[in-house]
Amino acid sequence: MPPKKKGKKSKAEQEAEKLAAEAEAARLEKEAEERRIAEEKAAEEARQRKIEEQKQFRQDELDRLAASFEEMLPIVSARAESLAMHKQKFAEAEEWDRYMSCVTKFASNEADLNTYLSETKAITNMNLQEAMDCFTYTETIVNDLFSSVSKMMSSFDFDADKVEVMRGFMPLLREMCVTKLDEATLDIIQHSDHYFVSTADGKGKEIKLGKKSGDIKMGMWVFHQKKSFKYYPLIFDNLDMRIDIPRPFASAQVAVRAIHFPYRQISSRFGTENLVLGGIFQLDIIHLPPTAKKVTGWVMRQVTEKSTKIHKSNYPIGNPDGVISAVAPQIKCSLKLGSGLILPEDPKVAWFHPVEHRWVTDAVTDADYNPDTGTLKFHVVAVGSFAVVQDALTDLCFKQWSVTPVMARGDEEQEIHYTLQTPRFTVKIAAKSGGKCQLLEPQIEPLKELREKLLEPAQLLNELRVAGINIMPTDENASKAKLHNSDAPGLTLKTPEIEKKACFVVSHLCTSFDFMSSRWNNSIGKGRCTFQVKETDAFTGGSDLVDYSVGMVELDKESQTAIDAPEVGEVVDGIKCSLILGGEEPSSRAFNPQIVSGTETQLYMSKCVKHICTPESLARVEASNGQINDTVKSL
Repeated sequence: MPPKKKGKKSKAEQEAEKLAAEAEAARLEKEAEERRIAEEKAAEEARQRKIEEQKQFRQDELDRLAASFEEMLPIVSARAESLAMHKQKFAEAEEWDRYMSCVTKFASNEADLNTYLSETKAITNMNLQEAMDCFTYTETIVNDLFSSVSKMMSSFDFDADKVEVMRGFMPLLREMCVTKLDEATLDIIQHSDHYFVSTADGKGKEIKLGKKSGDIKMGMWVFHQKKSFKYYPLIFDNLDMRIDIPRPFASAQVAVRAIHFPYRQISSRFGTENLVLGGIFQLDIIHLPPTAKKVTGWVMRQVTEKSTKIHKSNYPIGNPDGVISAVAPQIKCSLKLGSGLILPEDPKVAWFHPVEHRWVTDAVTDADYNPDTGTLKFHVVAVGSFAVVQDALTDLCFKQWSVTPVMARGDEEQEIHYTLQTPRFTVKIAAKSGGKCQLLEPQIEPLKELREKLLEPAQLLNELRVAGINIMPTDENASKAKLHNSDAPGLTLKTPEIEKKACFVVSHLCTSFDFMSSRWNNSIGKGRCTFQVKETDAFTGGSDLVDYSVGMVELDKESQTAIDAPEVGEVVDGIKCSLILGGEEPSSRAFNPQIVSGTETQLYMSKCVKHICTPESLARVEASNGQINDTVKSL
């Protein structure tokens, strides 16, 4: 038989069940609240313990680094004093050499530069040769000035205001020399009757002058009588220069002047986006003043605006400034460039736009360079400043750098080799004691003479830039350069403090350790710098079995320990060093700043690397007199 159905619960039973359910829910809620409170209390206690541990860890770090600073201070000070003494000795020797060779040193004396400017400007009636000799002498001052400024800037504590003032003298000196050349040119065309000679065919008269002084060359031509020609060759054999002028010049009352300025340092007025190679070629069309007339033994010269100041014309004659004519007959130019230039057979020859103030190629065609003869040929439809230009970023997008010591053999001094792999070349420079460097690579013919010279770091890098390898980036260049395998352009500019510390680390340890660039350095911000480092095998037979570790210098205020306990204090000098995991392996997809187990942050990288080297390596570092280290730091 089926079970009997239960009867409906009474109201009292229903009320009892409801009360029981509410009681159970209240109990569970109370237990949950008690657990929440307990968990929150435990979490807060854990957070407080972590804060205290972080504070204690930070305090221990600060105490340890403060003690390290006190320990190293006498050593660092003694090393600095020794280095200062050696640098003073070399400076005195250099000054004595200058004195004995009767070379005046203007570059470091603002008063002398001002005096030279004012006294030279006061000289009147310079003839063309004297004006060119003045230019040649002044250009040696400009080059010396540039070297002096570069040397100042190789120090991290240079006077920026003084550098800017000294740089400002470069365009002033050159403008003065150009004014002297213009005055001498004006004197020639004003007294053209003294210079005219019969043309080869006897059908007219012309002035054709070719002058040079040092490396500056100037050719000038004036035609007196109208003569029809399709192209007229102006050949200046003594200048290795030729200008073929088209028919419009036959009937024009103008002079043609061509000057090859052998500028090694290019003024900022020509911009910084392009590297100018081989100097600047200036082609001018100058309006002639009225010719002199002889009347009963008197020479009558009409005084006009054109006879008191040079008046230049555009091409075609009368064309507005900056306008390029598409139908004007081409002017054909040919000149010989100096040696030591790295140029392709199809160089980029550009015209400096007088309105837009930038280099453009619209006015130049048919550029061709013969590396065997050094002859550059090109056709133009404008006049003004022309030059072979190259993107200033060409060699700044480097692939890798390294610094390695080389063991001295026999009586040879120890060298430190700095190697930079650019998109085009491997540049290797040997840093030596006494503040000198020598170029070792690239082993190409244009750099043969440069490789035989011992130069200061700033001088050598500048000579490379003049030759066509620019590895001295400005901040503006760096913001546009794109590293090898980088997704976006732009080099991360490290803070001055980080840059200074990183250079100190590499230069201080370079006598015993190999350094190499880190693939993460450009992506970790301006307050941190990473590099690869290992004990060198140069003194143990070159086994190359030791793997690189990753070193890091960072601003203390941006470090994790400072962020965790900001109120505890700051590290002396504000920067610390460490060995980190890094993640340099090809398989690593992210930067790993975790400190290597068993190591600690330090003020000096020499205390970090003791975990990855032998005592002999550190002893070699401490035994260095600091001269070669300072050369590496400047480089």
